[in-house]
Amino acid sequence: MTLENFIKDLVCRNSLIRLWYPNPSDDGHSIVVYDKDWDIVSMEWEALKGEGAFKDYLQHTVVGVSDIYMNKSPYVEAINIVIKKK
Repeated sequence: MTLENFIKDLVCRNSLIRLWYPNPSDDGHSIVVYDKDWDIVSMEWEALKGEGAFKDYLQHTVVGVSDIYMNKSPYVEAINIVIKKK
Protein backbone atom coordinates (compact mmCIF):
# COMPACT_ATOMS: atom_id res chain seq x y z
CA MET A 1 0.00 0.00 0.00
CA THR A 2 1.33 3.46 -0.84
CA LEU A 3 1.77 6.08 1.85
CA GLU A 4 -0.95 8.13 0.19
CA ASN A 5 -3.49 5.29 0.42
CA PHE A 6 -2.35 4.36 3.92
CA ILE A 7 -2.98 7.91 5.15
CA LYS A 8 -6.33 8.17 3.35
CA ASP A 9 -7.58 4.81 4.63
CA LEU A 10 -6.04 4.42 8.07
CA VAL A 11 -4.88 7.72 9.58
CA CYS A 12 -7.44 9.91 11.32
CA ARG A 13 -7.85 13.52 10.26
CA ASN A 14 -5.59 16.11 11.91
CA SER A 15 -2.98 13.56 12.97
CA LEU A 16 0.73 14.30 13.04
CA ILE A 17 2.91 11.87 11.11
CA ARG A 18 6.65 11.20 11.02
CA LEU A 19 8.34 8.96 8.43
CA TRP A 20 11.05 6.34 8.92
CA TYR A 21 12.98 3.90 6.76
CA PRO A 22 13.73 0.39 8.01
CA ASN A 23 17.36 -0.07 8.96
CA PRO A 24 18.07 -3.76 8.33
CA SER A 25 21.60 -3.62 9.72
CA ASP A 26 20.34 -3.30 13.29
CA ASP A 27 16.60 -4.09 12.98
CA GLY A 28 15.92 -0.45 13.79
CA HIS A 29 14.80 2.60 11.84
CA SER A 30 16.31 5.70 10.24
CA ILE A 31 14.39 8.94 10.14
CA VAL A 32 13.46 10.05 6.60
CA VAL A 33 13.72 13.82 7.06
CA TYR A 34 16.14 14.86 9.79
CA ASP A 35 16.90 18.10 11.53
CA LYS A 36 18.85 18.69 14.72
CA ASP A 37 15.68 19.14 16.80
CA TRP A 38 13.96 15.92 15.59
CA ASP A 39 10.80 17.90 14.98
CA ILE A 40 10.12 17.28 11.28
CA VAL A 41 6.52 16.13 11.30
CA SER A 42 3.55 16.87 9.08
CA MET A 43 -0.19 16.88 9.45
CA GLU A 44 -1.66 14.02 7.42
CA TRP A 45 -3.73 16.46 5.36
CA GLU A 46 -0.62 18.47 4.44
CA ALA A 47 0.98 15.39 2.93
CA LEU A 48 -2.20 14.49 1.04
CA LYS A 49 -2.43 18.04 -0.36
CA GLY A 50 1.17 17.80 -1.59
CA GLU A 51 2.45 20.18 1.07
CA GLY A 52 4.84 19.83 3.98
CA ALA A 53 7.96 17.76 4.55
CA PHE A 54 6.58 14.46 3.27
CA LYS A 55 4.94 15.47 -0.01
CA ASP A 56 7.61 13.63 -2.03
CA TYR A 57 7.04 10.29 -0.29
CA LEU A 58 3.36 9.65 -1.09
CA GLN A 59 4.14 6.87 -3.60
CA HIS A 60 6.49 4.98 -1.26
CA THR A 61 5.28 1.63 0.07
CA VAL A 62 4.31 1.50 3.74
CA VAL A 63 6.06 -1.25 5.71
CA GLY A 64 4.20 -0.63 8.95
CA VAL A 65 3.75 1.52 12.02
CA SER A 66 6.20 1.57 14.91
CA ASP A 67 6.20 2.82 18.49
CA ILE A 68 9.42 4.80 18.19
CA TYR A 69 9.73 7.02 21.26
CA MET A 70 11.05 10.45 20.38
CA ASN A 71 11.88 12.11 23.69
CA LYS A 72 14.02 14.70 21.86
CA SER A 73 11.06 15.92 19.83
CA PRO A 74 8.35 18.35 20.87
CA TYR A 75 6.00 16.08 18.87
CA VAL A 76 6.30 12.78 20.72
CA GLU A 77 2.69 11.99 19.84
CA ALA A 78 3.30 11.83 16.07
CA ILE A 79 2.38 8.58 14.32
CA ASN A 80 5.58 6.84 13.20
CA ILE A 81 5.07 5.34 9.74
CA VAL A 82 7.81 3.13 8.28
CA ILE A 83 8.20 3.25 4.47
CA LYS A 84 10.45 1.53 1.94
CA LYS A 85 13.16 3.50 0.21
CA LYS A 86 12.59 3.79 -3.54
